[in-house]
Amino acid sequence: MTEQDYLNRLFIRTYNSQLDGHQHPYHQVLIPLSGSIHLMLETKTVQVNYGEVYIIPKHRYHQFKADQLFRFLVINLEDIDFLPMQHGDEVHDFLDDKTLCYLNIIEKQLMTEFNETINDYLLQLLIEFLRTINVNKQIDSRLLHAISVMKKDIGAKHSLASLANIACLSQSQFKKLFKQQLDITPKAYLASLRMQMARGLIINTDMPIAMIAEKCGYRNCSAFIRRFSLFYYDTPQNFRAKRQ
Repeated sequence: MTEQDYLNRLFIRTYNSQLDGHQHPYHQVLIPLSGSIHLMLETKTVQVNYGEVYIIPKHRYHQFKADQLFRFLVINLEDIDFLPMQHGDEVHDFLDDKTLCYLNIIEKQLMTEFNETINDYLLQLLIEFLRTINVNKQIDSRLLHAISVMKKDIGAKHSLASLANIACLSQSQFKKLFKQQLDITPKAYLASLRMQMARGLIINTDMPIAMIAEKCGYRNCSAFIRRFSLFYYDTPQNFRAKRQ
């Protein structure tokens, strides 16, 4: 395939644990369908997890590595005018539940058959979902540090006190600033991260539900099942069965 053939198309890719690097003359949208990927861009290292999207600007040299069992949706775009971003900026943001559900449809289609017309429509709708990303919203660096700690070990016991301490804020200051900037409380945000992780493990692994609950920070499996059912309107067992 020529370079032009890779533009404006959806691909599912896997990588490996060997560090590799390149640059390309198009913007690349990278969305983990399972697991995470480590990216090294100039002076910074970024981990992109399931539930997130990362957009690498054209001509930006980057290195990457990931477990070869993980899968990623990749879209190469000549233009990203649908995002109000500055030239040369990267985008690293969270995907909402609607977009995550839609990614299941895309993955199923790409894994079962090739239909260029359907794939074009899937891409157009995905771009509309990505258009809702608010790249101009600046998050306080103290909050980003606390969020990074949460994401590095989602299953750990992150209390309001420990997160506020990481952010060098009082508990009341941290809670108020978090709510102001992310429109969600720290507790609800952590629960959402855990549910996204659980969803990925349920769909993409055969790991027992009790083990998934523990990895997602729930010592009581019944409490995990209740939370999952409230979040996704289905039990973990039924959720897995419907997607197999």
